[in-house]
Amino acid sequence: MSDAAASFRLAVYDLDRTVLRTPTFTLFLLWAAARSAPWRLLLAPVFLGLLAGHALGLYSRDALKPAAIGLMLGRRVPAERMAHLAADFAAWRVPADVQPGARAAIARDRAAGYHLLLATAAPEFYAAALAEAMGFDACIATRHRRAADGSWLAALDGTNCYGPEKARRVAEWLAADPQRAAHHMRAYSDHASDAPLFALADEAFAIGRGGRIAKAARDNGWTLTDFGTG
Repeated sequence: MSDAAASFRLAVYDLDRTVLRTPTFTLFLLWAAARSAPWRLLLAPVFLGLLAGHALGLYSRDALKPAAIGLMLGRRVPAERMAHLAADFAAWRVPADVQPGARAAIARDRAAGYHLLLATAAPEFYAAALAEAMGFDACIATRHRRAADGSWLAALDGTNCYGPEKARRVAEWLAADPQRAAHHMRAYSDHASDAPLFALADEAFAIGRGGRIAKAARDNGWTLTDFGTG
């Protein structure tokens, strides 16, 4: 839809290597383990083995994430403890790791009246804190199950928010409010796995300098943008 015809403007940002320079999943688990249960760092070789197994294609992200979270954080984490960990993690990473180009793009989109949505495969229990710290209006992330007392469980609620699932979740979010029906959407991501998200967007920005993302941008007509500079 044209920008002029749209009554709702939306800018959707991926998180890892798009807004933040450093991927968050491994970093958060190791950092949180060190803060809350340092003895779990003795399990780091097992954790790295899990990551290697996924890299080799032995199992999916949907299997990797619950196993890794359970190993490094425990099968059940009280809500208050997780909230403190997430807030402290955001306070540490956001000032240090937001890419200058991302910071500039977010400021431009906000000034132009765009609603800012963070859409990421990262777990919701810390992604939401990062989104809030960066001034996003909403966050879509991988859902996790909760116990009756609100504790976070090391189990996905649904599937990993990645690729087609991320695009489905964004489309679902848009459809949830009739005021969003007429919209103009921008999307930013560093990875071609977000092609389904880009297909929903009026403007697609591939974040990177070269390599596979540059080729994907050329092949698909996406705008190649370097967030590493302001």
